[in-house]
Amino acid sequence: MNFGKKIVAIAAGAALVVGAGLAAAPAQAKIDVKQSSTTISFKKDLVAGLAAQGITISAQAPATWNAAKSEIRFPVTKVTAEGISHSGGITFTKGGTPLTVTNPYIVTPPSATELNVLVTSALGEIPLLVLKNVKGTTTCKVTGGGKKWVKTATIRNQANVHLTSDPTVVATLQGLLSPAFTADLGLGEGRITLADVTKSSKKPKC
Repeated sequence: MNFGKKIVAIAAGAALVVGAGLAAAPAQAKIDVKQSSTTISFKKDLVAGLAAQGITISAQAPATWNAAKSEIRFPVTKVTAEGISHSGGITFTKGGTPLTVTNPYIVTPPSATELNVLVTSALGEIPLLVLKNVKGTTTCKVTGGGKKWVKTATIRNQANVHLTSDPTVVATLQGLLSPAFTADLGLGEGRITLADVTKSSKKPKC
């Protein structure tokens, strides 16, 4: 089952069961946003090349930037059948002029093998990234006791992160930042982590 179908199933009130695909879950099954996030690890040679051109990268809270790992982390705020919402933003600064995009939104159609990432910019909502070769695993754990049990199925997905091929967006980035921002440029790797939490009065099975 591809990632888009997994998201649709979860949003519809289904819980992932390790080794058994999807199974029906109680209505209280939900994504725990405190345990969910998307991280992008940029290629270090790309970051170094931008730095050589006087371009720096930083995060807009609540997103966080790890300079040592060239990595930015966006908290997940909501998951629906249509997509995954995040908060925070990323800023590219050149010559003291910042270019900031915020609130990444991963579009998750059921049949997609590639996922588009939309962001909010000064021009409105624009396509910025494409997640390719999305592959993932699911782990499950049960905690609690008595009549208070919690099952947490954690979906971890990895993908190759590419710049959009949208000509307007690419031309804007090249004009404001650098010619290095070419269509479909490989930027690095992405990791999407979602925690699907189900509470019940009886001990559940993973």
